[in-house]
Amino acid sequence: MRNSVIFCFAVIYFKVTIHGSENDLVHVPNTQVPELAKISKDNNDNARDMSYKSLQKKLKHFINLDKELTNLTLSQINSLILWTQQALVSLKEYQTKVYNKSVMTTNCTVPLVPKHGGLVCAYFDNVYYCKPMCDQGYDFSFLRRSRLYEKCGPETGFSWTSQYPGGNRLAECTASAIAISGQSSAYFKEKKCQEAVTMGTEEIYIDEFIKELDDNGITKNHKRERNILVCR
Repeated sequence: MRNSVIFCFAVIYFKVTIHGSENDLVHVPNTQVPELAKISKDNNDNARDMSYKSLQKKLKHFINLDKELTNLTLSQINSLILWTQQALVSLKEYQTKVYNKSVMTTNCTVPLVPKHGGLVCAYFDNVYYCKPMCDQGYDFSFLRRSRLYEKCGPETGFSWTSQYPGGNRLAECTASAIAISGQSSAYFKEKKCQEAVTMGTEEIYIDEFIKELDDNGITKNHKRERNILVCR
């Protein structure tokens, strides 16, 4: 009986405490709301960084397993290769999810990433700008020398400008011995887009595109967290 009474009081105290906390949040002065939002964002950023660093540490440890690998059988190594391939598939799936989420928060449809190429995108003043790029050994199906990027925003009715009617296909890359249809910056210096990602040079292409937008007078309200380079 005594334990039941204590438990009841504990439940009541818990509910009152939670209710009080909710009231405190409801009655926070407006001047403090931006600060709370900043704290929440900082906490989310810190949690994201911690998750990234944890996964990065595990992957780095896996890469440097020479001593452990020499003691394994061929069958065990084959199993590790299979699991690694499955991990890569999962990472690519999450890459697609994050890419889709990033674009869809802008009210734009998700643009198709050209096969044998990629898209580098940046967000300025409620408009998403994406520059199609081709891998080495490929060129654009249509001439794009005067058409560095496509855009989507309020002035386009949140539809993508494109040479392809009625959709979100921004460009196509087809096999070609020479690349002449686009500007020189629209081709990857590495053999493939994915190599730029794995070599950690994606920021070079993003910065280059931002500079090109700046040269065209596009500078206002840049949302850096929406800078992306995505490959196919």
